[in-house]
Amino acid sequence: MAKLTKSKLVEVFVNTIQSEGAVVEYRTPRGEHPAVLYIRAQGLESTYRVYIWNLSRGGARRPADEYRIQTSGVSSFECKPGEITLILGYWAELELFVAFDYSKHTGALGNSVSLQIREKPLHDAVIDGISIYHKESSELVIVFGKERALTYLKHYEAIHSGEYRYEATDQRNYIDLLEDETSPRRYSLTSYGADYSVKSIVQQISAKLIYVPDFQRQFVWSREEASRFVESLLLGFPVPGIFLAHDTNGKLLIVDGQQRLLSLYYFIIGVLRGEKFGLQGVASDLEGKTYDTLSYDDKSRLDNQIIHATIVKSDDPTDERESIYLIFERLNTGGTKLTSQEIRTSMYYGKFNDYLNAAVTHEAWSNIFGFANDRAKSQELILRFLAFYYNRSSYEPPMMRFLNEFMSSNRNLEQHSKEEMDALLLPALSIIGAALERRAFRLGGGINAAVFDSVMVALATRLQTDHINPGQAREAYNRLLLDESYLIAVRTSTAHKAAVETRIQTAIDYFGQDIYSPTLL
Repeated sequence: MAKLTKSKLVEVFVNTIQSEGAVVEYRTPRGEHPAVLYIRAQGLESTYRVYIWNLSRGGARRPADEYRIQTSGVSSFECKPGEITLILGYWAELELFVAFDYSKHTGALGNSVSLQIREKPLHDAVIDGISIYHKESSELVIVFGKERALTYLKHYEAIHSGEYRYEATDQRNYIDLLEDETSPRRYSLTSYGADYSVKSIVQQISAKLIYVPDFQRQFVWSREEASRFVESLLLGFPVPGIFLAHDTNGKLLIVDGQQRLLSLYYFIIGVLRGEKFGLQGVASDLEGKTYDTLSYDDKSRLDNQIIHATIVKSDDPTDERESIYLIFERLNTGGTKLTSQEIRTSMYYGKFNDYLNAAVTHEAWSNIFGFANDRAKSQELILRFLAFYYNRSSYEPPMMRFLNEFMSSNRNLEQHSKEEMDALLLPALSIIGAALERRAFRLGGGINAAVFDSVMVALATRLQTDHINPGQAREAYNRLLLDESYLIAVRTSTAHKAAVETRIQTAIDYFGQDIYSPTLL
């Protein structure tokens, strides 16, 4: 990879900080080095003088595991009143920053001065997010990934003095689930408007002709919120429209408007959360009224109020489910963004979905990940593993479509049985769990989906023809995470076809080798 200019390196650092929610203002002209930056974030407000160079391997006569920054163009490091001076290196291949301690480098630098670090703390930071290298000079050099840059800035003094303790393993932080992945495909959709009376739409909900997908079934409005919506209709106020989509069975899924429609449904059937539904927090003449106790005029007015719906239908039967999936993804406007697997769960409900839900409750899974309460992200990890194990050769991005197609094709276990998938999943989980426990699949402090899919495919492949014990698996895993081409493939552009092939084949190569002693336990 070509070296970055100093101005580009500063830009990388600024973009990294901004991506974590910080406000960054240049106090020196852009392109100037060092750059003086005012940085403000929650728990942080400081001005930094930033020196930054490319991190590269040491020279030909240096140790093979040495990396360094060459402090070109600087005779000494400055630190003016009110500033914190940062001395940084950046390893672009693995998106790592190396931070040297300014207090150990306050004198003149001389000619062609370099600052060094060993390779091991670089790889430790890839796994844990942050690592600390103790130099013989008593300097603490800090290595951190892009996702931990703000942590470093907030605890700058404590980290360099050795007083800060970083908890490396974030058990439920998922990395690389590609929630923001885009698709270049074009879809043929038809949308049209329809007006429903309240009475008609409630009848269709009762008959399940209009329905809430499984993952949306939670009704979160309070009794007062539901009452206020019903009151708006009784008073004749306009209300927002709803969004519906045709499913493959000719029924209509509620994409947007679940809380409003269920408020009407619960009011008319007379029960909300197991209790009688009387209006609450509304006009005095309506307070406490149930649907059955409304006056004739009020009941008639409510029944005949119009709810406007926009209805979407795919014109191409071959991509109907995928287009509905994308409609959910793009148009659902609830307060909490739905995860990809939550949407997939509704689109492709069946025995395979039941299998995924059961798999994350298995002891072999919970020993590594704990108990799943992560809005179906655990299920998506298992789906990725199985899809790549069976269909890796046919993979084409985007990942979303690849997973959708695999889940659709095996919706009711038509292609792969529970017993067959268990035989792949559970032994691999048991071995990697015994080898690494909660350290398994963590990269940058979180669970990395690309590490998971590649290591699991590699282990399952090995186990089809040969045994591997936990000690051998641990050795293979540790060596794998020292492979730079693998680390790049699990950290950047992970949905690209080349990255998928590189990481899975590299993992298969490491786990398939017979160089590990059979006595390793």
